[in-house]
Amino acid sequence: MDDVMFEAAPDLMGVFFVLFGVLFVGAVIFIIVVSVRNWRVAKQAGYDPLAMETQLAAQVGRSALLAPAGATAASSPAKSIEERLIELDGLHARGVISDGELAAARAKALEG
Repeated sequence: MDDVMFEAAPDLMGVFFVLFGVLFVGAVIFIIVVSVRNWRVAKQAGYDPLAMETQLAAQVGRSALLAPAGATAASSPAKSIEERLIELDGLHARGVISDGELAAARAKALEG
């Protein structure tokens, strides 16, 4: 009985390695496809895919919309309504803010 188990072990190991190899190759192909798609989307949005995280962090850091209310008035000169609307439209066009966020921010900017 033990001899039968030891004789079947090489066959089972071969099946295991083939299955592992197929799964590994599939995972590598999936990673490559996702990376290429992300690269293309970043390029179409006008970002450098290798520095996109840093570009977005800098953009968020400069955004007056995300700064605390008291900090914006003290740290930067007041923008005109037109400048704020242009900035909001740019953020929306780049996909940084959604349609709902754009509408809410435009309403707030128009209120003063």
